[in-house]
Amino acid sequence: MPFLIILAVLCMTACKPKPVDPVVGAPPFPLQLERFDSAFFNMDTIHTKQSVESLLAHYPNFTTLFLTRILMLKSVEDTAFIKAFYRIYQPVYAATQKVNAIQIAQPLLADGLRRFHFYFPKYPLTNKLTLFVGPFEQFANILTKDAVAIGLQMHLGNGSSWYNSEQMQTMYPSYMSSKFTPNYIPLKSLENILNDMSPLSETGNLLSQFLETGKRQYILKVCLPSLADTVLLGYTNKQLNVLSKEESKIWQYIVAEKLIYSTNDKDINVLMNEGAENEIFGEAFPGNVGKFIGYKIVSDWMHQKPNDAGSLEKLMATSAQQIFNEAKYAP
Repeated sequence: MPFLIILAVLCMTACKPKPVDPVVGAPPFPLQLERFDSAFFNMDTIHTKQSVESLLAHYPNFTTLFLTRILMLKSVEDTAFIKAFYRIYQPVYAATQKVNAIQIAQPLLADGLRRFHFYFPKYPLTNKLTLFVGPFEQFANILTKDAVAIGLQMHLGNGSSWYNSEQMQTMYPSYMSSKFTPNYIPLKSLENILNDMSPLSETGNLLSQFLETGKRQYILKVCLPSLADTVLLGYTNKQLNVLSKEESKIWQYIVAEKLIYSTNDKDINVLMNEGAENEIFGEAFPGNVGKFIGYKIVSDWMHQKPNDAGSLEKLMATSAQQIFNEAKYAP
C-alpha cells in the first residue's frame, strides 16, 4: 500500500503541467550590429581629421556622443587627444577582439530584448547595438537615440590583466571587476533600458527601495530566464547560498530593528549599496542584501498573479506598499 501511494504521488508530480511561457510564439527580435569599435581603431591616424569626418558621416549619432560624452572632448576637432587615446587604447581594443564578448552575449541579449518587447510593447525598443571601446573610467553601457551602446573594455572577463592594476582596483575593487564579463552584457543592457523606461528613484523609505529594486530584478529574471541567479543578482555562489539560508534571520532583524519604513541614509546605504561584505550581517553577506529581500517579496506577490502579457506592466504600476501588504512575505 505505501508503494502504491508513493507511485500515485510521483505520477501526480510528473503529470503536473509546467507553467506556460507566454512569450512562446512571439516573433524574434533581430539585432543590427554596428561596429564603431572597429571603425575607430582602424582609422588612418596620419590623416586624423579626415578619419574623424568619415566617422561623423558614417556614424553621425554615435561619433559626436563618443567624442564629447565618452572621451569628454570640448571639440570633435581635438585630433591630438583623439590620436593619444587611439594609441593608448589600441591594445585594449586588440584584447576585446580576442574575447569577442558580443558573440557570447548576443543570443541571450536578442532573446532578452524579444521578451522585453513582448511585455512592454509601448516602449520604443531599439534593435541596434553599437559596439565601442572607451576609457575604463567612463560609461560602459549607454542608450543613445537609436541604439544600445556597449563598451567592450568593461567585458574582458574577470581574469583580464587589464583589471588587476592598482589604479583599476582602486576604481573597481574585485567584487566589482568580477562582473566585467561577457555574460553581464545582456543584464546591463536590459537594466539600462528598464531604468530608461521607468527611472529608479533613490528616495523614499527602505521598503520602497527594497521593492522598486525587487521589481526590476524580477523583470530581469523573466526577460533573461536562462541567466544564472548569481549574475542576475550580482552575488557570488557563496553569498547567494548564505542569503537563501539566512533569509528569515535577515528579515527578522529588519523587522525587530524597525527598519522597514526607515528613511535614514545609513540604514538604506548599509542594506542597498554594493559592497564586498555587509557591516550588519558580516563578511559572508554582500553589501546590498536589500536587493535579495526586495526580489523575494516581489516574487511572492507575483506568484499570486496570472502569468500573462500584461503582468509586468501591472507590476511596475503597483505601489511598493500594496505589493508588501498583499505578498504577506514571511520567510
